[in-house]
Amino acid sequence: MKVRTRPQPRRRGAALILSLLAVLAVGAISATLRKVQSSIDGNQRFSLDRRTALYVAEAGIAESTLAISQGKSGALASETIPAAFADGVYWVEAKDRSDGSIELRCTAQVRTAEFVLRTIIVPNLNPITSRGFYGIEGVTVGRGTLVDGFDASLGTYDSQVTATHPHRTTGLKGKLGSLGPLDFDGASSSEASTESFTWEEWLVEPPSKEPSEGARRPRPTSSGAPTADPGSGSTAGSTVGLASGSTSGLATLIHADVDGFVLSSGDAVFEGVIDLQAAGFIPPPTLYPSTAVSIAGDHVVTGSQVGLGFDSSVEITGDLILATGASLRLNGPLVLGAEVLRLQEGATLQFDDSKGPIYIHLAGGIQSAASTRLVSLAEEPDAHGTALFISPPEGVRANSTLPPSGRFHGALYAPGDRVVVPASLRWLGAITARTLETAPGARLSYDMRMATGGQGTAATPHIVSWQIIPVGDGLARRLAVDPRQLLRLRGITPVPSSAAAPESECEVILLDSSGAPETYAGPVEGLPHSASRLMQLRWLDPRDGTLRRWMRPAGADVDHHISAYRSKLEQIRDALQGASPIDRLLTKEELEFAARTLETADLMKPIPMTPDGALFR
Repeated sequence: MKVRTRPQPRRRGAALILSLLAVLAVGAISATLRKVQSSIDGNQRFSLDRRTALYVAEAGIAESTLAISQGKSGALASETIPAAFADGVYWVEAKDRSDGSIELRCTAQVRTAEFVLRTIIVPNLNPITSRGFYGIEGVTVGRGTLVDGFDASLGTYDSQVTATHPHRTTGLKGKLGSLGPLDFDGASSSEASTESFTWEEWLVEPPSKEPSEGARRPRPTSSGAPTADPGSGSTAGSTVGLASGSTSGLATLIHADVDGFVLSSGDAVFEGVIDLQAAGFIPPPTLYPSTAVSIAGDHVVTGSQVGLGFDSSVEITGDLILATGASLRLNGPLVLGAEVLRLQEGATLQFDDSKGPIYIHLAGGIQSAASTRLVSLAEEPDAHGTALFISPPEGVRANSTLPPSGRFHGALYAPGDRVVVPASLRWLGAITARTLETAPGARLSYDMRMATGGQGTAATPHIVSWQIIPVGDGLARRLAVDPRQLLRLRGITPVPSSAAAPESECEVILLDSSGAPETYAGPVEGLPHSASRLMQLRWLDPRDGTLRRWMRPAGADVDHHISAYRSKLEQIRDALQGASPIDRLLTKEELEFAARTLETADLMKPIPMTPDGALFR
């Protein structure tokens, strides 16, 4: 009998399958790990690139700020042809804002990351004229005073007057400030929100100037809004009633809120900002510039005269005297130095800055007799700027006296003098003095255009805000391709960062080596080599073909003002540091606060300049 055996199942290949499964599993794990590692590496690379892109964006903003300090628009390169910097590229878009500031948007790309920064810059903020009407140690406002503002870049003052006010005014904000007290017709206070009284109270019977306990509580004003408690340190929304009321209806009301104004039922109104709670002010020292020609002794003008008969860069070692009934017309561009400006009875001093700025430096101040006049001939939009600089005295001297009548458009910087603005001298511009007073019925209008530009003193851009603009899914956007490789494939070479500004054509007002005025228009490379002083400059904006605003670039520092100013600030810093018990370097804010405790004379000394910029006194 045959026995049949059942066939055994085939087991060949089972081990191979298991091996393959194991290999696949290991491969999958390995791929996953590689993917995870690649993701980690990518995130780390993106994190590093994002940080580098932030640094490149900051460098782009810095390069743009430098361009703005030179009077340019601030725009750099473009997205099509960006600027190269370090391992990445960037471009800056610039937009002029209605308030005169410039908005910058810098886009930076580094390998895998794109970063965007946005900032707002005030171009070449002037440390003096940007404060409006400023009394370092105090301000006294006479009854019936009118203070408002206007913008000369938009037209004349008269063209901006509005009919909505009972008194002839623009209704635009002026600026009034001090490190010391504000004296409102004898009622002195160091707070913006001092005693406030309604118009009706002033009209019936002016309240006592002696503040009482109850007077310090919030009280209703003519606008119906309560004032802030003076002890609170807040000025927003507060109103100050000046002790200037009379039965004839003249009054002045001050509103300390930036966003509004109080209009009295009288004939005059102050609309603007009281700057008392701001940081301290270290007054810039008076920097006497070098000149091309020096005239020994006094120079006397008799009769009617146009110009001094000298070059446009001259120093009179004595006094400039306008004899009785004489008339002198000074034409810009002009840099003039003298000891004292003396206007004898009936004399008239005229300024025509329609062709260039006028800078007058006086070591001993202004002395004006009766019936003298100060007159600006150029209309406000056409003016390049007139600035009067009066050095603080080494010792004691009589205060400067302004002519009692006229219409002047410009700036006065007299940090060592008491300055009184007469009622019949119409002042358009800005004033900084040791103490500033307005005669009853005076009219002052702050020119907001003067907040920027050199105006004869060192001025640099001021950063108002700095902001990161989120892009993509976070602060930065991931890029699929390195932008430099993409540009290389397109045959595009990024421009150097230092040459990224599109402006190349300019118009310049200058003085040559002999002090004679000259105007140049064309490529900046073609500037005359004989130029000894650059007075004003403006660039042709290639974006729209228009000419930008006139400006004295921060780089045009032929008198070494900025270096001398920095040296003076170091002296101030050392003096403050020596008087401070703090065993470390003081911050800027601490320096400004400490400056309040020093005598003004300790902060300012004349710094005459030799032609090579060295200090000789």
